Amino acid sequence: MNFPCYYKEGFTPQSGIDTITIWLHPAIIDRFDQFHERGINYHSINLRYKRERAFKTNTPIRTNCFVDIQAEAINPNNDILYQVLNILVGLTNDGILSYQQLGQHPSNLMNFYYENFHRLFALDALDFYFDIGDDDMRLLGTPNPNYPTTRYSSCKPSILKAYSRTAKLMQKRNIPNKDIEKIDFPNRIEFSLRRDNCDFLNAYNLTETFEDVFLRYLPFLARKWQNHRYEVVEVEECNLPCAHHLRQVIAAARQRIPQYKNLLPTPPKPIPYKKAKKYEIDYNFIPGFFATL
Repeated sequence: MNFPCYYKEGFTPQSGIDTITIWLHPAIIDRFDQFHERGINYHSINLRYKRERAFKTNTPIRTNCFVDIQAEAINPNNDILYQVLNILVGLTNDGILSYQQLGQHPSNLMNFYYENFHRLFALDALDFYFDIGDDDMRLLGTPNPNYPTTRYSSCKPSILKAYSRTAKLMQKRNIPNKDIEKIDFPNRIEFSLRRDNCDFLNAYNLTETFEDVFLRYLPFLARKWQNHRYEVVEVEECNLPCAHHLRQVIAAARQRIPQYKNLLPTPPKPIPYKKAKKYEIDYNFIPGFFATL
């Protein structure tokens, strides 16, 4: 796969989107062999699978496939959703995803994916990050012995976390330690939005630039900061002259937080191969149509 990479790992902008995870309908996947159980942690575009298990019996139900788009592959000054669609088109052109009318112009395929996104894909996760200096934050709460430099909010799944980027990057071993030590902002505060803790994982919320997406999600992030920051992290606001996005979150959390009127709600996620009952919407019509051609 040959996708654009705008930044080196560890040297992304001070704030932005860390990860966008897209779920793929299995009916449109041609090359399951390209997906890995844990992904490949040094790739900016990761193809990953995860086995879904029944809650009570822990028996396997299905295998879900995802595309993880990391911050290194995201240009914050361009339309975020367009970049996601461009990656999906690239996966199609590489034969990993199937499309029955490959003779069409790539722009037609992108338009098709845009119009039918919620039939073929799902926004499964969205992570916002804010990097700050060594003296700008203090971790709160009891550390986990396995992750001593990270703190998580108590909600499940955790939506707010703070950690040392330096320790995490050294553990990954993708970057020489001498380069890691040059990072200007070695600590990170991150909001991890998942379908279990956020009702606004809609791909159309990702239209326009990062600045537009951030402002769209700002009231939601402010509410989560207000609810969970005391169990995760304390920040020195007077030391945050450059972290303007984080300061916006903090400032919004101190005021009356508006309703999330600019955020579209999470749409239903297609259940693969499920037949629609009478008066139900058939969310599998389009991927099922592809599978039978």
